[in-house]
Amino acid sequence: MLRVRRRSVDAWLAAATAAGYVGLGPLVGLDPTRLERSVFRAMNGRSGSVPALRVPQQLGTPWLLPAMAVTGFLTGRPHLAVAAATALPLEKALEVGVKEVLQRRRPANVVADVVLHDDAPTDGGSYPSGHAAIAACAGMLAAPYLPTYAVGALVTAVAATTFARVHQGAHFPLDGLGGILMGVCTGALLNYTFGLPEVGD
Repeated sequence: MLRVRRRSVDAWLAAATAAGYVGLGPLVGLDPTRLERSVFRAMNGRSGSVPALRVPQQLGTPWLLPAMAVTGFLTGRPHLAVAAATALPLEKALEVGVKEVLQRRRPANVVADVVLHDDAPTDGGSYPSGHAAIAACAGMLAAPYLPTYAVGALVTAVAATTFARVHQGAHFPLDGLGGILMGVCTGALLNYTFGLPEVGD
């Protein structure tokens, strides 16, 4: 019964975040509003890079999901292994496809006084943030295998990854939000598709 209820939650979560991701499209298809630029400037900062933010940034790099797949295989968690192995190509397809359609410009091409930290990219589409998407997807896949009290740490890590990319000047705030929605949607969909072990497995 618990497994059925958990799969039902994953289905609804995937549907809700997919709707939010699609709904953001009309907003981000244009250059950022004055409000979003103001929020971006506040997050981008003017006092130089923050080295500590390079740590959560790594949670959004592509190696994370294959590493989770290998970990799932080696620890006898086939649900995690298959879901994580499928996650990266699915996430990249959704990310690249949307970037090609929307073609939202990077902050460096829109905001005159943007400060770029840690080799933040200036080319390519800005929406969604791939780092935020990967971190959120990884969090969704890992959550069922962790104790409840660790979920807060996962949420904090995803938020830090997203903040880091805006601070570095790679994305606008809505790009980060879109990445989180896409990542949660992808992770929930994979948990629903491949199933989850019973608690204690």
